[in-house]
Amino acid sequence: MSPKDFFFIFLLLSLVFRWIGIRSKNKHYTRRQRAFLYAMWVYHLGMGYLFYRYLLHHGGDSLRYWNLQSLPVSEAESWMAHWGVGTAFIQWVNFPFSHWLGLHFMTGTVGYATLSFFGFVPLLEWMGRRLQPLDASPVIIGGFLLVFLPNVHFWTAGVGKEAFLWLGLVLVMVGTQNFPAGWGYLLLGLVLSLMVRPIQGLILVISVAGILPFHPGLRNYRKWVIPLGAVLIVGILGYRWLLGSLEYGFHFRWIGELLDWQHRYLDSFGGNSRLPMDDYSFPEKLAAVFFRPYPWEAEGFWPLAASLENSLFFLLLVAGSLALLQRGMNRSIPFFYRIVFVYGILLSILFALALNNLGLIMRMKSIYTVFMSCFFYECIVHGKSGLR
Repeated sequence: MSPKDFFFIFLLLSLVFRWIGIRSKNKHYTRRQRAFLYAMWVYHLGMGYLFYRYLLHHGGDSLRYWNLQSLPVSEAESWMAHWGVGTAFIQWVNFPFSHWLGLHFMTGTVGYATLSFFGFVPLLEWMGRRLQPLDASPVIIGGFLLVFLPNVHFWTAGVGKEAFLWLGLVLVMVGTQNFPAGWGYLLLGLVLSLMVRPIQGLILVISVAGILPFHPGLRNYRKWVIPLGAVLIVGILGYRWLLGSLEYGFHFRWIGELLDWQHRYLDSFGGNSRLPMDDYSFPEKLAAVFFRPYPWEAEGFWPLAASLENSLFFLLLVAGSLALLQRGMNRSIPFFYRIVFVYGILLSILFALALNNLGLIMRMKSIYTVFMSCFFYECIVHGKSGLR
């Protein structure tokens, strides 16, 4: 790495350290709360370094994103030639730092880790506000520790789409919990998700359009907001079918053919994390998305760590669902949790049908399962008192 890499990294670290101090002071954090923020920053940076070492050893899309090689562009010297959605958008973001400044991949990793870290802070504060009424330190600390689950930190701390998708989902959270005043955050989160991975962004739009019209802030406008949301959902589904039909033919068979092609494409890479999804029933596919690798399948430290996190998610889901059923469905469930559940379930169905690589599944589900874990944890600790 060059001196400018060290300067850039030092600048980022210093700015975040200073920002944490200012935010803690302005929000009147206790010493313990401020320590949690600093600890999470160090932890997230550590995950970024592990991600960096993993990519150097195994290779992957992140290196190609940073070197602007994942999507060849004829006018390689032009920044706007990289403009587009999906991979093109990531390369467009990376271009000034990678091409003009010539920064090292490690520096890019620290930059992405910094960006995604700003998504964890609102989640930590959200959990603090949700659990504070219980006035029980062990319960609050337990909720904070959920924000340290490694899968989401690992995949969002490096150069890649997950950092932006994570930030987009958190912006939707901030906008929803402050709606209607926070509509700008919500819109920015949707646009960012659409730019980074269009199909995932469209599913997030569908989730918001299906849930947000029932928000109390829109009670006086429901006569036209609810039909508008329904039209938007139908329009998105029609748009995706039309877009595919223009390329594969005006029938529905192309959907199955495209999924088969996706499986063959992923099989071409080989790898030890392939799953025989074609041999599974649909419930088995969904179980694979949510819970694999299972503990008895783990070979090595990282698969074991992933299986333990999946096991924790399973236990939270079961115990939280039982607690929820015992007191009945409560309408006071925050609207963002409703949105993230629709989003997570729809994405999980899509992943179950389209993916057969466990590594990809772990990466792509990381940004929403942490929110589901937080919800089920709330159900457990609130017990019969109900969510506030």
